[in-house]
Amino acid sequence: MRSDISGQVIGELINLSGRQRMLSQRAILHVLLARDGDAAALAIARDCIATFAATHGDLVTGNERLPGVFSDALQQLYFGASRADDRIRRFVALAERALAALEAGTGDAEPVDALVAHATPLLELLQQITLAYQHEMRGIEAAAQKRQAAIADHLASISMQANIVALNARISAARAGQYGREFAVITTVLADIIREMDQLIQSVVVDGERGAAANAARPASIRPRPGAPARPALHGAR
Repeated sequence: MRSDISGQVIGELINLSGRQRMLSQRAILHVLLARDGDAAALAIARDCIATFAATHGDLVTGNERLPGVFSDALQQLYFGASRADDRIRRFVALAERALAALEAGTGDAEPVDALVAHATPLLELLQQITLAYQHEMRGIEAAAQKRQAAIADHLASISMQANIVALNARISAARAGQYGREFAVITTVLADIIREMDQLIQSVVVDGERGAAANAARPASIRPRPGAPARPALHGAR
């Protein structure tokens, strides 16, 4: 996974992938309404499919804000055995074919039936994609906590060394008598800085523990129910 992908970006990807589920079902609903004579439904269905297709392109290839497919797991999901990219593009082609048939008014029910048959397997696939992005988010959070812990350890090491230096300085100042008074003031300031550093370390550790606890308490996403085997991709459907 690329190290430059932030949690904010993955959060946006999770939202977009979740919206894809809603768009796909809304498109199918309005295709069925258009088939039953709702004049406004056809335009709504076409708008849903256009947004769905554009969003899929952003998720896969990226744009000025989004990275596209950025990890091996996502690469495997979209282009490996699951063939998510191929199946989603197949759904878009089926939807466009159904819309064209409805606009032509031929009365051919097969394009709409083919689209509806594709709906449930697609919904399960889109749920898998959302879960994959959530898994990427957990990886980002774990990496951030690991970096945070490493920073805390490093600061703790510096603080320990500074404490030793400050202690030695106080001893030297005491041995110097009146000539060491000014130096004693400096060691007091250094001791105050060390205390502030210790407080910073403690806050970093506490924040990390709170983040880990929040992640552990986060409710698990609803798992997609097992469905029928994926339909083979048929390119060129119109």
